[in-house]
Amino acid sequence: MEKKMNVIEKTFLFAWPYTIIVGLLIYLIWGNTDYLLSFVLGSASSLLMNSLNYRIMKAAFKFNPASIKSKTILMYVVKFVFFGIILYISNTNPDWNIYFTFIGLLTFRIILLPLSIFYAKKKEGDTLD
Repeated sequence: MEKKMNVIEKTFLFAWPYTIIVGLLIYLIWGNTDYLLSFVLGSASSLLMNSLNYRIMKAAFKFNPASIKSKTILMYVVKFVFFGIILYISNTNPDWNIYFTFIGLLTFRIILLPLSIFYAKKKEGDTLD
């Protein structure tokens, strides 16, 4: 039996090729491995925190729906504190580029937006012409 994946799970699948392609472009354009590491740090951190958020919220919806509001707020705070720490680490190293780290932190959102639009239109039965 084939398991249907939701948009969040598909986002994780598309995020790795995006990270590899953008990381390769950063390295080919700037030729600096520190810039590449900055981007990979942000991208991996984004995927790590969004994966944690997805697993916690999925368990909350399944086992304890009353805790959804508090877990949403807690995960929001934890994510932004973690992202702040990652940006601080990137900023304290003079060789790394904080802008590439920030773009890496947006990886999940950059992939999620077009996928959500694509699958929303596909479910409505629209032709994607």
